[in-house]
Amino acid sequence: MRPEIAAFRELDTLVRNLSDQLAGFRRRALAAEARSRELEQILAGMTGKLDEVRQQAEDTQQSRDAALVQARTLEAQLAVARGEVQRVQAAFAEVAARASPEAMDQELAKENERLRARLQDAREKTTQLTERVRFLRQQVGQGAER
Repeated sequence: MRPEIAAFRELDTLVRNLSDQLAGFRRRALAAEARSRELEQILAGMTGKLDEVRQQAEDTQQSRDAALVQARTLEAQLAVARGEVQRVQAAFAEVAARASPEAMDQELAKENERLRARLQDAREKTTQLTERVRFLRQQVGQGAER
């Protein structure tokens, strides 16, 4: 298995786990809020247990606040994980594009073009050297005749 696929699966699992935890904390917060309303209704009907009900409402509110803080933390972690997933997906797409047969054909075509240019340069230099050798032979041949 390629490393980028393993990393992508790991990030995907992390995002799912964070989403599940976030949903759980949201449910807890909503339940705490419902319980708080319920306690407020009971408080209106009761007179003798006012202090106890107030303490329960405070505890419920603290639980709700703690759940909301945890939910915000998880939302931030989820946003970071989503960004990481997008980065990995982009990197994977880039690697996949480079590994495609079309991309390899394009690279080979570019390399062939560079090699053709070098071959043409070598031909030109060889032709120039041949002409110089011919000229020097002519000069040597004419020098011997004089």
